[in-house]
Order: sequence, then C-alpha cells, then structure tokens
Amino acid sequence: MFQSPMQRIFVLGVVLSTATVFAQGTPDIPPDKVVVVPMSGDATWDAGVAAPPQPPPEPLPADAPQNPPAETRTLEAVPPPPPPPENLDTNPTQIEPQGPGAMIDGHPREGAFLSGPGSFTFLMHHTLMTGFGGLATQMIPRAVDASPLHASIDGKAMEGCVTDANGVPMMDRYKESGVMGKNVATCAEIFTGDGARIAYLTGTLLGAGLGFTSAAIWQFNNWISVRSANFGIISSFIGGMFLGGFTDLVTSHRDPYATAWMTVIGNSVGAWVAAIVGGGEIALNKAALIVSGAAWAAAYTALIVAIVATTGGSLTFRSGIDAVMLTPALGAGALALATLRFNPSLGQIIRANIFGALVGGAVLVLSGLLLGPTVGFTRSPVPYILSGVGAIGAKTLVSFLWADAAENPGQPMGDGSSKSKKYPYVWW
Repeated sequence: MFQSPMQRIFVLGVVLSTATVFAQGTPDIPPDKVVVVPMSGDATWDAGVAAPPQPPPEPLPADAPQNPPAETRTLEAVPPPPPPPENLDTNPTQIEPQGPGAMIDGHPREGAFLSGPGSFTFLMHHTLMTGFGGLATQMIPRAVDASPLHASIDGKAMEGCVTDANGVPMMDRYKESGVMGKNVATCAEIFTGDGARIAYLTGTLLGAGLGFTSAAIWQFNNWISVRSANFGIISSFIGGMFLGGFTDLVTSHRDPYATAWMTVIGNSVGAWVAAIVGGGEIALNKAALIVSGAAWAAAYTALIVAIVATTGGSLTFRSGIDAVMLTPALGAGALALATLRFNPSLGQIIRANIFGALVGGAVLVLSGLLLGPTVGFTRSPVPYILSGVGAIGAKTLVSFLWADAAENPGQPMGDGSSKSKKYPYVWW
C-alpha cells in the first residue's frame, strides 16, 4: 500500500491540507479582560447614561449683600501676669554647689579671693587700718613728747619734752630709745632714735599682720559685697572718732598714748560691727540712713558747741573737738536702731539731706551777715540756733510731705476724679 513514491507524496499532501483547514476553522479565544473607563468631571454622566443638563444659576440682584472679606487675625504673645504674693514660694529651692567651695552664703564665689566682689576692699581696709594704726600708736605720742615744752591747748598744763639742766629728756619711757639702746640724749632723739624706728617698724608689721589674718579668715567664710566693704570703712572712722575723742576728753588731753591706742581700737570695733551686724550685703537705703545720722549728729554738735562758745561758756576748743568726735557714733547707732522700724527710700534720705544742708547753711550765713560779720559769728548764738532749727524743719517737711507728690502720685478714683488717696508714709 502506497508503495510507489507518487502515492506517498499524494497522501502526505492530502494530510497537510486537511490539517491546515482545521487550524484555520478554530480561532483562538482571548481571555476575559477588565476595561477601566476614566470618569470625567462632568456630573451629568452616570454609569454611561447622559443625565439632563442642569439649568444655569440665576444672577444675583445688584443690591444683594456681598460676602464679607475673610477676617485676618493676628496673634500676639502676651506674658502671663505675675502670681499673687500669697502664691510665691517663701522657701525657694537653694542652688546646690557645683563643687567644693563654689557657693558662699547663697552666692557664687567671686572676686580676688573668691569670697565676694568686696573681699579685696575688705581685706585691704583691715590690713592698712591696723598697720597704720600700729604705726600711729608709736609715732604720734613720740611726736608730742619730742616737741618743745609748751602749754597745752586748754592752758591747764604743760606738755612736750621735759629736760634736766643739761637738756637731757627726763622721761622714763624713753630711757632705752636712744642709740644702741641707751638713754636718749636729746628731745629729737625721742622721735628719730634707734628705739623709735624699731618701734615704728614693729607696730606697723604687727598691726598689718593682725588685720590681714583676721580679715582673711572672715572674708573666706562670709560673702562680702562692695557696698558692705565701703560701709565698713566709714564705720571704722566713726568708731575711731568715738573712742579717741572719749579717751582724750577723760584724760584731759594729757595722755597721747592712751588716746592713740583707743582710737585704733575704735577703728577696729567700728569696722567689725559693720561686718558682723550689718552683714555682707547691707541695703543701700539703710547704709545711707546710718551714715546720714552720723553726719547730722556731728553738725548739730558743732552748732551746740558754737552756741556755748558764743554765750561765754567755759568750753575749750579741744573739748569742743572731742565732743564733735563723740556724737557721730551716737547718731549712727540711733538710726541703726531706727532701721528696725523705719524703712525710708534712698531718694527720700538724699532729698532730706540736701534740703537740710541748703536751708541750714543759708540761714547761718544770712543771719550772721545781718548781725554783722564781726559780731554775728563770734558773739551771738542766734545764727547757730536759727541754722539748726532751719535744717531740722527742712528735713522734716521734705521727709513727710515730698513723697506724696514725688513717689505716690494721686490715683484716679472710681468716679473719675483725681483726688489723692490717703497719704501712706514711706518711713514705715
């Protein structure tokens, strides 16, 4: 069967033709596909169905109100009001020191000696005060004793270098103050001899060393402000004047050694009272009040001395000086106690001082000139009495009446008037 080649070719052609016909008669069926049709912004189309068109909007009448413009708001940062006093913490948290010795009395250590800004002034003041004080205790009495013999300033005694018939000083305290430890040969040698120079050097070094040591220990353990250090300087002068004047008055001006020593002791007492009682940070108004009390006490005492002198009193010039030296400490002490009750402002203290000095000085000069320059100031107490009264009156009026207009102006009342409130005294 199909032995011949022609037959085989014919049969193969028929099979191929039949296969071609079947292949063309059954086409490929593609798989199902999902077609996504994007929607336009036209709302009239809904799932491929056209909706009827919407009518156009009606125009607004001309008098119709327009939409107001958008409101613009501005935010401002306003700090919150301070809390009422009753909500304040009366015991704030103390700052812990960052290292050993970093804080002192609640303040950071600072200044030349890391004890406060006024520590250097405090240390130098005490060193120089006691150093020059030690020198003064040796130099001033020797200067008085080496001076030529003369009557004292009150005329009641003789003072100076007392010598024998050969001109050799007859003072037992200077027997070893001469050359090579021998007795002085002349009055000048009392002040310039070898013993005198050794005494000067010893007194200065011991005094400076004592002052430096005590001040260094204090300032290292106590914070000191510049104001307190300066106030201590003024207090030392007040204390020295008090004890020096008191001693000179008691000894009838005849013991320069005692007067010099008590003056140095008074200087130290005044400085240490200011440091211990006043503290390391004294308030400026209180310091000004205390110093003003000392100054006015000296001024009033001088006026009283002048009144006594012009009325024929037996007060001598040196006794008058001692009295003027005594009273500043009393005035300062009185106003120091007053600070426990009164608290005037610094401006009020300055105004009272200025007005009191101007009025008192003007009254003194004018009244003295009106009575006659040769009589008014030397024989009549009237200028001094009027000056003191004028100064006291001016200070009193300024202290109690000025503050109402200067520091407490009238506040408007509820009805719109400007009537001032009841005057609050700033002294308490």
